[in-house]
This record gives sequence, C-alpha cells and structure tokens, in this order.
Amino acid sequence: MKNIDTEVRKMETDQKQPTPLSPEQIHQWENDGYLLLKNVVPESYINGVRDRFARVVDGIIDQLKEQGIVEDDGAELPFETRLLQVAGEHANRFGRSWRGQIATSEIFDLHYAGPLVDAIGQLTDTDVIGHPVFNARPKLPGQQLTVVPWHQDSGYFGTVSEQSLIPTAWIPLVPVDESNGCLQVVAGSHRLGVVDHHTENREGKFLEVMDELIEDSRIVTCPMEIGDALVFNNLTLHRSLPHTTSEIIRWAIDIRYLRDGDHPGSIYWKDPDFKWVIRSDTQPLTTLAQWLEMW
Repeated sequence: MKNIDTEVRKMETDQKQPTPLSPEQIHQWENDGYLLLKNVVPESYINGVRDRFARVVDGIIDQLKEQGIVEDDGAELPFETRLLQVAGEHANRFGRSWRGQIATSEIFDLHYAGPLVDAIGQLTDTDVIGHPVFNARPKLPGQQLTVVPWHQDSGYFGTVSEQSLIPTAWIPLVPVDESNGCLQVVAGSHRLGVVDHHTENREGKFLEVMDELIEDSRIVTCPMEIGDALVFNNLTLHRSLPHTTSEIIRWAIDIRYLRDGDHPGSIYWKDPDFKWVIRSDTQPLTTLAQWLEMW
C-alpha cells in the first residue's frame, strides 16, 4: 500500500467522526481495562503492513541463499507460511521484534486507521497522539522465543506515571485463536496500578509479573479475525499463548497511542519536544517526513 497522501490524510483526520463506542463499551473499558473492537482496521492498512513484512522476509531469504543455507526461495508460497517453509529452523535466529526493519510509511499509516482512531480519541478524550513504541514479530509454531508472559506494557516504558494512559492496539495480520498464540488479558487488572516486573528465565527474556497477581477467574482469551484490534490499558496484565499448530505463522503488530499531556515514559523520541499528532482540531498534524526523521 502506498503512503496516504498528506492532504487526503488531513481531510480524513479533520472530519468529525460518529461516536464509535457504545456506553456499554466505555463501561467495559473503565472496569475491565480492555476492548476487543471488531473490524476497525480496513483491509488496505492490513495489506500494507503484510506487504512490508513480506519485503523483510524477502531480505531474510536472500541472506540465507547468499550463505548457502537455502536454495529455493519459495517465491510462490503464501505470506502466512513462506518464512517458515523456506527458512525452517533458521527462522528463529531473526529475532523477536522487527521494529527497526519496518519503521516505514506502512506502519505510520496503520496508526491512522479511521475507526480505530475514532475509538482511541473517545477513550483518551483528547487529541489523538501516537506513541513511538510498536512491536512486530512472526510467531512461529513451537517457538518459545515469542511466548510472552504476563506483564503490563508500563513495565517496558521506564519511568511513567500511574495516571498516564497509553492505549495499546494489538492487531493480527492472520486469524488468531488459542491454538496459534492469541492474547489473553486479566480483566480489571489495570486497577492494580504499576506492579513490579522481573526478567523471565526463558528464551525470550521478556519481563513478567509474579503469578500471584493473576486471578484465574478474570482471564479472558481473545480470538480475533483480520481487521480486529484488541485495545488495552498500559496497566492491563496480558500475555500471548504458545503457538501449537503447524505451518501457519502468527503474524501480528501492536501499536500505541498516548493521551495528550500524559507522561509517555522515559523510552521515547530522541527529540523530547517532538509530538506525533495524528488527529487534532488545534495542533498541526505530524507529517510522514517528520516521523521518519525521528527514526
């Protein structure tokens, strides 16, 4: 997908959108700390991100061919399986997050998905501001490296106020369920405030919280379809399940927004005065060129 023209984006973001969330959804957000929003990311945005991921896979396979590890590049294989089928056991070495490789126009555009931005604006009740932290990764069948334990996103942001609101939108690029690594959340756990995290002793070395913080009766499993977004509070405990099926890679990306005026955490832009304005009636909107410069 080509980058959205700046003037077109400005027209889209300046339009007054209908209220996307019902009173029941607002109540759920306030009480449970998450919402599973159906069909809020248009297909064009999903395809753009998939295309970007596919180009990274092209580079990985070219590298493996140059090293004499693989011969057939599997160009005819579908996006959902190609990396695994061609790279096999070597796919694991290419890491758990591709953030640096995909800080591109397609990711910038994804943050502007209209129905999702409508919802974020209603949840924050401010201008819609983008946060720099996003994660993108292939989750391979049987892979321990990408099994993420229970944690709060605030655990990764460094110093951040408990009052700061940094909503995450977790967006699958393939259908997800319990068998291929969908997410689980602990409903209402955002009311715990910021909790202590430690580094797990498994392969991924992710941050995790103590098991006694998890109330089993409040665990919610979140199967999703392409176009859905799981939005949750930065204090909501969540994790990803293991991928136990064969062949199909669980492709997903998570992006974040910031309530205007809140502390974003010490992990932020290299320019502390930079603000990524996605939708506003009063502030200039950030251009793609300005965003790319921050990367």
